[in-house]
Amino acid sequence: MKSDHFGYHKMQELTKACRINGLPVTPQRQAILEALAGRSDHPSADELFDEVRKQLKGISRTTVYRVLETLVRIGVVQRIGTEEARARFDADTRRHHHILCMGCGKLSDLKGIDIGELMPDSAEVAGFRIFNYSVQFTGLCAECLASAEVSSLPARATTTLIDKEKE
Repeated sequence: MKSDHFGYHKMQELTKACRINGLPVTPQRQAILEALAGRSDHPSADELFDEVRKQLKGISRTTVYRVLETLVRIGVVQRIGTEEARARFDADTRRHHHILCMGCGKLSDLKGIDIGELMPDSAEVAGFRIFNYSVQFTGLCAECLASAEVSSLPARATTTLIDKEKE
């Protein structure tokens, strides 16, 4: 759970970003951002829909998807790509990195490890201008390692686990 201060800050950020982009601050945008800002588990749009529809009875799944896309576009939320088919979302738009469990799908902020600045010295690489980056590590969380049988793990995880056991 994130702090109330973080949620308040995100609502202020939403108001400012909407004003700059000529968009109204709708109850749907507020409710979705508030729900996301209160979580630290990087939910999918469907998970946010399930949470927000308790508060806004008439909201549709399509509205949640559209609002999330708008919040990403105006820079209030970030979309996190994972190997699974669905996008995950994070209200924390500061540069930070993630760790994804290949077993259960848990996506967490990577804390306490400084991987340094990875942005190339020159912002142009082979004619491509880089504006941002993110790093995502994949592996198995402690719970999945403790309960997993090697045969039930994803192929890449199985190979890695077997290689580690040989060392």
